[in-house]
Amino acid sequence: MDYKKAFETMVSETTKYLANSHLKTMVLGFSGGLDSTVTAAICHEVVRRNPEMGLKFIGVSMPCSTNSVEENDSASMAMKAFSTECWVENLQAQYLLMKATCEQRYPSTHISQGNIKARLRMLYLYNLASVTGGLVMDTDNLTEHYLGFFTIHGDVADYNPIGGLWKHEVYELCKYLFTEVFSDENDPRHQALKAAYDIMPTDGNGVAAGGDMAQIAPGHTYEDVDDILNTYLTARDDAQQMERLTKAYGEETVERVLSRHRNSEFKRKRLPLVIERSLYGD
Repeated sequence: MDYKKAFETMVSETTKYLANSHLKTMVLGFSGGLDSTVTAAICHEVVRRNPEMGLKFIGVSMPCSTNSVEENDSASMAMKAFSTECWVENLQAQYLLMKATCEQRYPSTHISQGNIKARLRMLYLYNLASVTGGLVMDTDNLTEHYLGFFTIHGDVADYNPIGGLWKHEVYELCKYLFTEVFSDENDPRHQALKAAYDIMPTDGNGVAAGGDMAQIAPGHTYEDVDDILNTYLTARDDAQQMERLTKAYGEETVERVLSRHRNSEFKRKRLPLVIERSLYGD
């Protein structure tokens, strides 16, 4: 992939969308991870290149107790490097209150608790976008999309510049940015991108210890997962290609990844599901 062209396209298309929609603000929740930091670099360039549009890029870090010090530090670094305006809003108290409310009827699980955190963050971000005349930036990548590695009405937002990239391609785009675009090692933007590139990817919600790969494919990398998904989606009927995956990664790993894909199909359908008018009759 030509990552220079990809970055330029992301910046220009985001600019065009804002102009056509008459929006003045981009709002982003900073996790400290790779995806939000790369998205922040795109938003930053949109603002920097178009001073006549009067745009603002607002960044907010919304940690809970399950966010590591490393993630919080990385989020703070990225916010300060790329945002027009930024702050930290700790949501631990709000999370505990909502968790206790939800548990009055049924006990929660690690996954449901993580979903509460994601939805509280989105509530905060959408309110902020509403009062500032803007939109909430989405940071999910193609790998997360096909794995269902997101929360409906949580970290799914309005506009996603990186949604067409596999996770390993987001890594490569990040590397391009801190080596070619923001190459000065003393530049806070370089430092923020490099920190996000090096950090262990997690969901930030404490669903499982050991980061993303502990949940998806222990002992493997995002390159491996992307290869499994991409091959399945484009060549699932090719016996030789599917056999290659089994030999390369093992049957258990391949099935683990594909099970996540199949079991999350409902997340990728248009929501809400609507009963077609034709079924009503005359």
